[in-house]
Formats: sequence, C-alpha cells, structure tokens
Amino acid sequence: MPVPDDFIEKLRAVAGNGVLTEAADRAPYEAEERGLLESTCDAVVRPADTEAVAAVVRLCAERRIPIVPQGGNTGLVDAGTPHGEICVSMQRMNAVRALDAFNNSLVIEAGAPLVVAQQAADDAQRLFPLSLGSEGTATIGGLISTNAGGVAVLRYGMMRD
Repeated sequence: MPVPDDFIEKLRAVAGNGVLTEAADRAPYEAEERGLLESTCDAVVRPADTEAVAAVVRLCAERRIPIVPQGGNTGLVDAGTPHGEICVSMQRMNAVRALDAFNNSLVIEAGAPLVVAQQAADDAQRLFPLSLGSEGTATIGGLISTNAGGVAVLRYGMMRD
C-alpha cells in the first residue's frame, strides 16, 4: 500500500534531502545481495543524526507505517531489505565520535563501515579485531545487531564481545 504524499512531505521536513522517492534512487537500497527476492519500498529515509532517526520513527509509528532499518545491506538473510516498508538507512550516520585509546573505547555511529572502525583503532595503535569479507560496506550497526563473528571469532569473540 503506497504511503500518502503528505507523509513523504512530513518525512522530508525531518530528514531534509535524506528522503529518496525516485525508483532509480531507491534501487540500491531495494537490492537484495543475491538477487533472489523481490524488494521494494515507497521511500528511503537517510537521517543524518539521532534526532532525525527518532523523528522518522515517531512519524511512522503515528501513521502505523512499517519501517525496516538498513546498514550496509550486505546481509544474506533478507532482514535489511524493504518489502513495502519505509527503508531507514543509517548510511549518513557514519562518523567516529570519540576514541579513547587509554580506555580502549570507540564511539562510532551505526552507519559507519567496519573499515572506518578498524582504521580509527589502527590510528590510535589499537586493534579492532572483527574482520570479514564485506568490511568496506558492512556497517557497525548491522554488525552489532547480528552479532557478527568474522574470521577471527575464535580468538577475539563475536562483535558484542
């Protein structure tokens, strides 16, 4: 069921130019990695900060319009591709907010690719041990939500470890 035009305008009011409605613009977000499943949405919303994410979720909840969050869209279980829902992509939320080498901690936004976390740790002479084939596109939020393991899982544990 298509979302009303007035709803799209409300999304634009909170997410600005981060709302994509043209088919060609939505296509990369609707693409399922293996091409096995049909995927579609009326809009892709790419909020730039947590306040915009909260506003988008609030708007969708008020209208009872379903959403699907999306990180790098590298998953193989079809959890991040939209099937009629509004796609909320974390792509624009990709900054390293803080790094504390003394306490071995890193604050990074959900849409940052794994390689950004690895580089930030390396720059601070630390190791971010998670490594997998899609580290250039898989995002921190997606890796946390799926508790990814990667190639060094036996030595360092899963993502949440």
